[in-house]
Amino acid sequence: MTSQQTHTLRHASIIVGLSTCFYLYEFFLRVMPSVITQELMIDFNINQTLLGQFLATFFYAYAFAQIPAGLLCDQYGPKKCLIYAVLICGLATYVLQHTNNLLIASSARLAIGAVSASAFIGPLSLSARWFPSHLQALVAGCVQVMGCLGAIFAGQPLARIVQTWGWRPCLYYTAWIGIVLAVLFYWIIQDSPEETVMQKESKSENINTRDILKQVCSNSQSWAIGILAFGSWAAIAVFAESWGIPYLSKLQNISVDQAAEQAMWVWISMAVISPIAGYWSDYIKNRKKPILLFLSIGLVASCILLYCPPSQSWAISTLLFMIGVSSAAQPITFGLVNDHHNTQTMATALSFNNMALVSSAMFLQPIVGILLDLFQGVQIEPSLLDYQLAFTCIPISIGASILVCLFWAKETHCKKQPQTLSEQDDLKEFETQATSSI
Repeated sequence: MTSQQTHTLRHASIIVGLSTCFYLYEFFLRVMPSVITQELMIDFNINQTLLGQFLATFFYAYAFAQIPAGLLCDQYGPKKCLIYAVLICGLATYVLQHTNNLLIASSARLAIGAVSASAFIGPLSLSARWFPSHLQALVAGCVQVMGCLGAIFAGQPLARIVQTWGWRPCLYYTAWIGIVLAVLFYWIIQDSPEETVMQKESKSENINTRDILKQVCSNSQSWAIGILAFGSWAAIAVFAESWGIPYLSKLQNISVDQAAEQAMWVWISMAVISPIAGYWSDYIKNRKKPILLFLSIGLVASCILLYCPPSQSWAISTLLFMIGVSSAAQPITFGLVNDHHNTQTMATALSFNNMALVSSAMFLQPIVGILLDLFQGVQIEPSLLDYQLAFTCIPISIGASILVCLFWAKETHCKKQPQTLSEQDDLKEFETQATSSI
């Protein structure tokens, strides 16, 4: 490798690495309410149902904005999308910490969810422009690790800070982080190296967004893979991102702070296993077998934790770690997306899959909130049985995804599945040129 190539890779690493900070930031904002559920219910004077709807507003916007985010990144470049998105996140977070009105707070969280749609797509789009194809899986795994770190920071560390300062001062300083990131993105991030293949193609091609959407949505595998992604995130959406901490607190009769510390095992597991899972799938040249394995682990672990939980704290932590392992199916679903779509539709196809993934939170969190209120009745707070019954949607979702993986999703053996031979030739030519440019 020449000194010029080394410099280019170092420059690419700085740019893509900085962009992943937004994924860490938005993941922190996404998971943060799970630590302050009681404070939110008291300050906004709401019940479990309204709390579930408030939590889900992020995912309503996040899910529906996925495809527009992919199209915008293709048309205007990821740099502009990332700058505006992280800036709006910071401003909306400031509004959220300042208001006592539930409608305004929900609108702020809705705005955060909408612009956060580019937090995952943006770094992957930059990666495709700056790195050769044989490094894409590694970069995607690193992006996922950053999201896990954001979730970890939003757990037990945040719980301790909230106990000392309160949740509103925490959000005030969090808002400033978004503004600082926007400035750094403006000065450092570049959409692509000068005169790369991607840049030349973007000047010469006029992308028809309607055709892109038609190709993605008419591909039956887009829907099958989306269901796999939905199931891979179901336990995370319900348990780790929203209701898991109060459930663990009640199950073991421990404080919220202790429960938040224990719940970090989910995110630690995800951060460790996700890159390994992607590498393993590439190594054995198989997508479906790893997905089935990880989903099965999630099904078994969630059933044990819900319906016959052990009394030992270490055993519960082990089950939480297994739930995190199950989410390692997620990066492999993006590998399937890459296999089933060409470069012209890739960003939109990735957005479509990410939309399906986060839809698990959009649908399941409000359902759990409604069920908890229904089962709770006139009690002051839900009982352990109420949580267990409401959480039944987790094994149902994972089980449905396993069936789809068995009977609908197609194995690609980690190879591109072009529709025509000409597409295959174009793909090989593009990868050769992209690699040589680095």
